[in-house]
Amino acid sequence: MSDPTPDRRAELLAAALADDLSPDELAELDRLRAADPTIDAELAELGGLTETLAAAGPWLDASPSDELRRRVGAIGADDATQGRAPAAQEAPAAQEARLAPVTPLAPAAARPRPRRLLTVLAAAACLVVGAGAGALLAAPRDATVDGPPGTLGAVEPIEFEGAPSGVSVDADLVAHTWGTETVLTVDGLPAGDAFSVVVVDDEGREHESGAFLGSTVEVDCRLNAAVTREHVATIEIRGADGEVAVAEVPRVEA
Repeated sequence: MSDPTPDRRAELLAAALADDLSPDELAELDRLRAADPTIDAELAELGGLTETLAAAGPWLDASPSDELRRRVGAIGADDATQGRAPAAQEAPAAQEARLAPVTPLAPAAARPRPRRLLTVLAAAACLVVGAGAGALLAAPRDATVDGPPGTLGAVEPIEFEGAPSGVSVDADLVAHTWGTETVLTVDGLPAGDAFSVVVVDDEGREHESGAFLGSTVEVDCRLNAAVTREHVATIEIRGADGEVAVAEVPRVEA
């Protein structure tokens, strides 16, 4: 069989965890498991993660507010006033390219996935990576943007110190206009224990960046803090008993 795309692989794993596989999909997953035994380990790890996150409460549906509707409608009005043609006046080829439907994965169109589970798996900042399995979400360490610390989009390696014996942390920072992204690869932390990542700015204020669970296998995380790179002083990984490791980062001129 041909290798599945990362999206298809993730969809099959999510449906398996939700006990929501069709007979055809079950056969497809069985073939995938036969070719890649590490999938069983991923299912076991992700099963524990979803059980932990389930304690956060039920899925809540929310309708957009009147203010949000007004702002979205204003975008269309701005397009018209700035001379951008609406979709109805575009050339047929342009409309077709812009509005081409995405081919659904049969038979998912007749049987929607449980939204809570898919949202948890798709939006989770951290991924458990089995040996040889590869990540379901690529980390940005292959970025091509170059420049000194603070360059928007550039990957900036940082060093964590003070980690307990047997714990390894590989980390990068990525500066964005909307904040600072921390990319972590962590191994050796106690499985099931919760850890948080905190960004401390140049005035000593703390900004929550995210959290993850320790695992028996390597964990890749992409976490974001609402503080721009030029104000970041240190990054801290914390457990229930306090600091696990700290990285001091180079100062960046605003």
